[in-house]
Parts: sequence; structure tokens; C-alpha cells
Amino acid sequence: MKEILTRDDLVSALRKMGDDLTEQAETLRELDAAIGDGDLGITITIGFGALQEALDELADEDMSTMLMRGGMAFNRKAASTFGALFATMTMRAAREVRGAESIDVADLARMATASFEGVKERGKAELGDKTMLDALGPTAEALEQAADEGASLVEALERAEEAALKGVQATVEMKSKTGRSSWFSERTQGVQDPGATAVYMMVRSLADYVATAE
Repeated sequence: MKEILTRDDLVSALRKMGDDLTEQAETLRELDAAIGDGDLGITITIGFGALQEALDELADEDMSTMLMRGGMAFNRKAASTFGALFATMTMRAAREVRGAESIDVADLARMATASFEGVKERGKAELGDKTMLDALGPTAEALEQAADEGASLVEALERAEEAALKGVQATVEMKSKTGRSSWFSERTQGVQDPGATAVYMMVRSLADYVATAE
């Protein structure tokens, strides 16, 4: 059972995340089309494709550099609101592991919290506005609690995945208050937020990697 993520683990986990989310691109496109312009599936496919390509050149870099440049590569090829926020997530997370040779539960908790704060600032949104924050916030909280309680990496990510899912489910009854989807606020109620769904899928992918990696 893994208790830390090494640099090689991070490369593998990010590659898996790219594969997993690309497989769900049509689901994300449909969710986005229901409340917005429907381009999230394309953004995910192009962005994670760019990140995976970047990993070929970044595999020997430290984890902080890998996260920072990987996020920038995503946004450079898939410039969009989601791309910018994804880059913000990775860049803020990268700061928390500068100089580190591995990532444990406490590190993940700090990374998730920093990502949440970064997206909140850049997106000028709050919890309950029906955005990716509604999955990212519960994820960070679950990881912080797991770290405080000394939970294993597997258990911490299981809790984070469950919290992210609940966060996504809660967005169904919310009305969008920010971004382009807020123009159709009434129509957004009854549909789960696509950005929050993408965050949940990322957490689920990482949790699955840790649970199955040798």
C-alpha cells in the first residue's frame, strides 16, 4: 500500500488522469452543453493531451516543476476558462511541494487547499456558486481532516473522492452565479456542474491510481 507518491508516481498518475478524463470527454461535453457552450469535452481532450506530451520532457524534472509546466502546457493548448483554472490549480499546488522528493497525505491536503484558494481568487467565485469549487472545496477539507487523523494515503483519497462526489451532486440543485453559464441561471438548475464533475473525475482517477499501484 502506497503511503507516498514519488516523482515516477506523479508522472504515472497524471498520465492516467489524462486517459481517464479523455474517456469521459463526451459526458463532460453533454453536461457543459446543457448549461453553457459545450466546449469542456474538447478542452479536456486537447488540454490533457498537451499535458501528457509535456510529461515526455518533464519526467526528469522535480515534482513542482512538473506540475507547474504541465498545467501551463494544458492551458497553452486549450486556452479557456477551465484551462486557466486548471493551470492555476497546478501552479498553486506546485508551490506546496517545491523542493520535495515525495508527496504524502499532508502534502496533498496543502496542495488541494492551495488549489482551492487559487481557483477561488482567479475565478472570483465562492462555494455554492455552482463551479468546480463545489468539488474542490470538499476534496481539500476531506484531505485536511484525513491528514489530521493520520489516515493512510489510500484512505485519504477514498474520503476525498467521496467528498468530491457529494459536492458534485449538491450542484444539481444550484443555479450558476458566475461565468457564461450564469447568463442562463434558471436553466442551470437540475444539471450537475461540468467543472465540478471534472474535478471529481480527477480525484477519482488519483484515488484509483493509489489504490491499484504496486
